[in-house]
Amino acid sequence: MAGDIQREADELARYVGELGRRVEGAGVRDVGSLLALHDQLRRALAAVSPQELEWAAEQAQKLIATLEHYAAMLATVRRLKDGAAPAL
Repeated sequence: MAGDIQREADELARYVGELGRRVEGAGVRDVGSLLALHDQLRRALAAVSPQELEWAAEQAQKLIATLEHYAAMLATVRRLKDGAAPAL
């Protein structure tokens, strides 16, 4: 039984060491820093409402549609300038 506890403790210690190496390999100092970053990210995300994100996404889509419209108009101008008939 004591041997099992020691083996499990050793396995856990090896895992914690590996976890630390992985976290450090990803550019984070240690697991504590990772948890602090997670908390910071949660607070930052809480500062932005889903409604705000939806509004921003809708605005972006409207802008994309407007830019696509202008791109089509410019393509028509280019074809006219090159002497081709405009596409309808």
